[in-house]
Amino acid sequence: MDAEVKTNEKWSFETENDADLFIYILQGEGSFDPQSEQYIAEKHAVLFNEGDTFRVKAANKELRLLLFLGKPLREPVAWGGPIVMNTQEELKTAFRELDENTFIK
Repeated sequence: MDAEVKTNEKWSFETENDADLFIYILQGEGSFDPQSEQYIAEKHAVLFNEGDTFRVKAANKELRLLLFLGKPLREPVAWGGPIVMNTQEELKTAFRELDENTFIK
C-alpha cells in the first residue's frame, strides 16, 4: 500500500495480529509509538511484528510510506544470491538448473 499522511496528522490501519508488517518511508518523518515523539526519517525501513493496528503520526512535513503486510511463512530459508529456497540441497539443485538453462520450466 502506498500511503500519504498529511503534516502533523495521524493515520491507522487495521492488521491481522499474526501478520508481519514493514514499511519503507519515502518522504517525511513518522512516529510509530503513540507514547513517544521520536520520529523516523525518510529512506528508512521499519519492521513490525505484533499488534492488530498500525498507527503513525506525521511530523512537520507530509509523510509518504509504502506498507507491506503478510503472514510469515514459518519455513526454513536457504538464500544464495538471487535464489531463495527452503534447503541447501534445493539451492544447489536450483543453481545447477540455472547453469543448465532448465531452472524456469
